[in-house]
Amino acid sequence: MKKAKELLNLPIINITGGSQVGFVKDLVIDPNELSVEFFIVGQGDWQVGVNALRYENVIGVGEFAVIVEGDQPLLDLRDIPLLYKKGNLNGAQVVTTGGDFAGSIVDYYFNEENGQLESLLINSSNQELFFPIENVISLGREFIMVNGSISDMIPRMEGNEQQGAALQRREGQQNIKKEALKVMLSELMKKDLSKEINNPKKTEEE
Repeated sequence: MKKAKELLNLPIINITGGSQVGFVKDLVIDPNELSVEFFIVGQGDWQVGVNALRYENVIGVGEFAVIVEGDQPLLDLRDIPLLYKKGNLNGAQVVTTGGDFAGSIVDYYFNEENGQLESLLINSSNQELFFPIENVISLGREFIMVNGSISDMIPRMEGNEQQGAALQRREGQQNIKKEALKVMLSELMKKDLSKEINNPKKTEEE
């Protein structure tokens, strides 16, 4: 799963010749398929023109670069009508089917293998919340319509998501250890109680 903003300014390298064809300037979303359809490709300060790259030509999306294949994978912007339907989602306003304003999109996550969107990151009352893409009804030109409410959104973990997940795992392990300790103490108490019942102390009269 990739975060859209993490791809901005990554170099785009052609695997055939090992040369850089540009850098990721923006992403274009297919509003019908709810997927990344194109990368907008920047060429550098000395070139004012920009091109587009079909996501199907991408064979690798890493932390350092985007890898593509094909002799001439770049297209002219005029050849991608989807650009004028829905470009970058960031800043789009999210409205629920109940007529409530949920917030605005600050980023989104997608599957790097097929480009399918997986979740939206929404700023709602100065709080960043995750919203599953399954509940998105439409990516409109003016608004993003979603089926659900703010209560259905999941608060974003503070800091790195992986660190947050690791912290949850550690807390889970600590809880298991605590439960094991409770069981051990309970067994020891049972044994001590059993000894007292089977071997009662002699009274002073004896």
